[in-house]
Amino acid sequence: MKKLHSFLLLVIFISITISCKQEDTPSLNNPNVVSFQLDTVLKNYYPRPSVSADSEILFRTSFANGANGFEINMNWFGDASQDGIYMHFNNNVGDVLIDANGFIKSFDSGIKIDSALNGIWSGNMDGRIAYDYILYPSANKGNLAGQGDKYIIFRVFSDLLPAFKYYGYMRIKISADGRETKIISVAYQKNPNTGFLTGEY
Repeated sequence: MKKLHSFLLLVIFISITISCKQEDTPSLNNPNVVSFQLDTVLKNYYPRPSVSADSEILFRTSFANGANGFEINMNWFGDASQDGIYMHFNNNVGDVLIDANGFIKSFDSGIKIDSALNGIWSGNMDGRIAYDYILYPSANKGNLAGQGDKYIIFRVFSDLLPAFKYYGYMRIKISADGRETKIISVAYQKNPNTGFLTGEY
């Protein structure tokens, strides 16, 4: 009888564990996610493409609902205190999740992207990707440089319906010296105010 009782308790424990387990396996065929596999080094911090250039477009797309869409830019700043790469959303229609020092937060695959995620939305500020660690070796290393493939989380707004937030991620790899940016993929949820997982497409 004790063995049967123990067995039943084990079955109940396993059932509860399975039913409470958080989903952490990204779907590879989610019809509600728009994704772009890029897998190429798009931009390099060093050298700048020209002396006068202060930004380049990393990614551009439009919403299916007829809004103007969004554009993610990489910005360079040349003064000694801020020399590095930043992420900027054109026309202030988006922002990125950052830490208390203004550096873009990094995440692994299978993280739920929604309004409950821990971090600070950058608002009108540009999110710091990395500094130039060759020129400034003691500068704050942030969360991305030399960390391998990571996900950064952003949200974009329809200019027609600003209360609607479209969550997305960019899979990115930054060299340890902060000078090379590799964008592997970009994805965003087609439905406003709806979460999904990093790595899902």
